[in-house]
Amino acid sequence: MRKKKMGALAPTPRRSASSLAVSGLVLSLWLPTAMAEDKDEEKPKAAVNELPQVTVTATRSKTALMKTPVAVSAISSDDLLRDNIKEIRNLSGYVPNVQFGMSPADGGVLMSIRGVSSTNFTEIGDPAVGVHVDGIYSARPQGALALMFDLEGVEVLRGAQGTLFGKGSTAGVINILPAKPDFKRDYGWTSAQMGSFNNRELRTVYNKSLGEKFAIRMAYMRDLRDGFITQERDMTDRGYRKPDGKGGFVFTPNGKPDTDQRFNRVLKPSEYYYNSNQWAGRLSARWAISPSLEWQGTVERFHNKGAGEVQLRDCEMAAGTPRACGSEGQWYAKINVPGKLDMSIDSVRNFLSWKVSDTVELQLRNSFSVQKRKQHQDNDGGLHAIDSDVFTLNADGTAVGGDNPNVTDQATFTLDSKYKTVVNELQLKQETKNWRYVLGAFQMHEKNSILMGQDNLVVGGWPGKLYPTGHLWDQPNRQVKSKALFGQGDFRFLPQWTATAGLRISRDGRSDAGGRSSENYAGQETPWYYNGKHKPGPIGQGMPHDGGDLTLEMGPFAGFKSFPAVHNENTKSETYKNTSYRLGLQFDVDKNHMLFSSLATAYRPGGFSDRTDRCGGSNHRCAFPEDEATRVYYREYESEKTRNFEVGYKGRLMDRKLDLSVVLFNTDFDGMHYTNTSAIGVRKMTPAYCGIPVGTSDCVVQGWVTRNIGKSAIRGMELEFKALPWQDGQLWGYVSLLDTKIKEWDVYDDNWLCSNRTGQYACPEIVANTPGVNKNTVGRRQINLAGKSLPNSPKYSYSLNYSHQFAWGDDISITPTLGYRWQSRMYFTPRNLDDPQYGAFQKAYGNVNASVKVAGNNGKWDVELWGTNLTDNAVKTWMDPITTNHGIRASFAPPRQYGVRATVHY
Repeated sequence: MRKKKMGALAPTPRRSASSLAVSGLVLSLWLPTAMAEDKDEEKPKAAVNELPQVTVTATRSKTALMKTPVAVSAISSDDLLRDNIKEIRNLSGYVPNVQFGMSPADGGVLMSIRGVSSTNFTEIGDPAVGVHVDGIYSARPQGALALMFDLEGVEVLRGAQGTLFGKGSTAGVINILPAKPDFKRDYGWTSAQMGSFNNRELRTVYNKSLGEKFAIRMAYMRDLRDGFITQERDMTDRGYRKPDGKGGFVFTPNGKPDTDQRFNRVLKPSEYYYNSNQWAGRLSARWAISPSLEWQGTVERFHNKGAGEVQLRDCEMAAGTPRACGSEGQWYAKINVPGKLDMSIDSVRNFLSWKVSDTVELQLRNSFSVQKRKQHQDNDGGLHAIDSDVFTLNADGTAVGGDNPNVTDQATFTLDSKYKTVVNELQLKQETKNWRYVLGAFQMHEKNSILMGQDNLVVGGWPGKLYPTGHLWDQPNRQVKSKALFGQGDFRFLPQWTATAGLRISRDGRSDAGGRSSENYAGQETPWYYNGKHKPGPIGQGMPHDGGDLTLEMGPFAGFKSFPAVHNENTKSETYKNTSYRLGLQFDVDKNHMLFSSLATAYRPGGFSDRTDRCGGSNHRCAFPEDEATRVYYREYESEKTRNFEVGYKGRLMDRKLDLSVVLFNTDFDGMHYTNTSAIGVRKMTPAYCGIPVGTSDCVVQGWVTRNIGKSAIRGMELEFKALPWQDGQLWGYVSLLDTKIKEWDVYDDNWLCSNRTGQYACPEIVANTPGVNKNTVGRRQINLAGKSLPNSPKYSYSLNYSHQFAWGDDISITPTLGYRWQSRMYFTPRNLDDPQYGAFQKAYGNVNASVKVAGNNGKWDVELWGTNLTDNAVKTWMDPITTNHGIRASFAPPRQYGVRATVHY
């Protein structure tokens, strides 16, 4: 994305403006669209009192932003720096209808555009939002954590992108555009920053011209910051709760922590959760081999050695309840598993361009990347049950009273993971006076592996069932393959009319060879977790272990030999096919105004989860006898398909002092992917144990599964503007309306904190196994979600920003900037639960950002004071129920931050 003079399809003189404008608007409202731009028009250089023309690559050709018939936002590198945007997820709320969150346990970034998102961050899951770096597809959502630095800018395309970009993206595309080596001169800049929470940051860039045909560019960024929470070591010592002989109870601490102490140690604030410890470097070379042949190569490395995130209690929801936060406040956690997010991404990218003739160009893009990650994550954050919720353990081993163990001790460990991705894309482009097209072939191959374990170390509430449980995955060879042929063209068939047509034929495959998983959440009858390295005492005489009894020879750290059985062998492959299209029509009212409409489709391929036992393990019988033959099965889901219709207007008004874009859209989804924990089967109840009973004879079996939402509809409006209201002032922002609705969904399990919700928010009863009942609903708290909003889709949002440049003498300028962003309530689940204590939502909020930049008019230096979230809101980006604590926990965006940045140019 650049601010420069660009051409497009040839313009025509303005004719009968009023009649053509009316007919153009009417036709645009029903004819499909995508359009082009004016080519031979001689653009005057932007004057001081005129907005510069911004160039984007949203149609795989360089076109002026205000002449591009797509809902796209362009963010400059200066804008990113001013608002302290370092990662993709910092863009949340920065452009219309875009939201980001993070899955703390696996480092996956939830990316949502217009309410379309994905929470499947596994090795073969696909994001709904396609991330591209310099036009090359990036597959793994964890890669969205990588630093953004030394950029030309970022482009955000909203709506179905099924023809031109990488694997088809049902929600939209984010294209990150690194700065390119410059043949013209040698230059560079260095920026140093200091800020709140001991933030220290360094950025440096140097461009070296080695003649008129070769140049290199080097860029480096280092970012350090303490965690912004108060973090204490979790040394909780309750022992167990027993009767006191007087009708009450007492705890029996023994001077040893009950929580796992294998990793617990004294930490510095720089090691706390929500810290930053990352760096990235990029070396690019550009070579004009001949007047018609050019090559560019890039080597890049990113390394994040931070702590990741931990979920915290939602203090606002807990206020006034027995689980209210203490004096420590919102930003507090007790940790016994320090955070570890050791992730690296090594990338090599190549770009070769051959200008076959004045109008024809052949381009080859390819990349090879290796992402590695090891991660430790404290799942519970020290959110233990309050005293009254802990069960009482009698001398005979029976448990009465509360329904929770003495402490919550859960963690996730990514012991090793490696994702290797190769992407190749060939494009043939031609552009003439009245038409242009892009033809291409796309190929991607991933080979991924992961070794990952989950611990639930203190469980119970039932007699003789207090031993640790866990899950271990070893997936050594998971592969994702994608191939596609695509083409899209624009044709000016009348002086002011341009038609667009595009087609993409895709074939996607997933496979799992030799994968293994062992799920033992119901295996606490035996002390298998200890691997023979610890002998627990009788249950009735206390807890089975202290935190110091655990070693790295137990559980997932010992591998499958410590697990009682490898229940699931995963070897499977599936293929998915699709043909997507785009049709469009554009009417150029004159050189400054245009109308457009488009009809576009896209798809996201289906997939499958690990094999699992729908009846809860080989030691249980299925509630439905016909399930016995297929009790161990793959949890499969179908492809997601979307069709998006848009009409829009883009114009440069008030002598090009106002750029205005308005887009109306309607999107229909079929089979939208949704991933969560829900019932996957029903087994016969055993005499000793049942987690969630179904009537008197059956028990629910739950699992993490992706399902297809039957049908859903999305409609809305996005208005973006940028203006020069007067000399040296600039005003910009957006207004967006978003109405998302689930239309059909046969089965949904409303199981969010059901033991706590009461009154109008109470959960429905579990569907029992009775004659004639729909088998797929048995074990679920069935609810009709028709009319509910999709997650991550606030109905209203807007942004308003103003910047003004003042002269200070002849040599210095001062530019203050003030911005305000607001959005309405947003839900995190399709249930749209408004319960004030147990709901899954982020209430409406507004954020204020501000900066003051002092710069020398010679362009050699500047100093900027900046602040983000100056309203200091606690904004949730991800939520989970605390099933062992009857409360809500969440991940949060950063609180108020501020700092100063100094830059020198040379």
